[in-house]
Amino acid sequence: MIKAIALGNNFLLTAIASSFLCWMASLHPNLLLLVQALFVLKLIVSATAWLLDDAIIAILKIDLLQFRFRLIASTVGALVGLGVMLCRS
Repeated sequence: MIKAIALGNNFLLTAIASSFLCWMASLHPNLLLLVQALFVLKLIVSATAWLLDDAIIAILKIDLLQFRFRLIASTVGALVGLGVMLCRS
């Protein structure tokens, strides 16, 4: 149960942070460029994590299923923030 709460918190943290960033990006054009760069960086890091998942789980000493759930939760959270940015603009 504690793992489920921790994984849910990971999703909520990402969703709230990306929603806040995208809301700020809708207020000023320069912040929009910064947030877009952060989303590209997140995409690169996520793609690298998916490709190198065996090496990463050996370093972090976590279960593969838990690691993949964290990747999926953070990606969905970022998509929620992207939806906020698209709705505000």
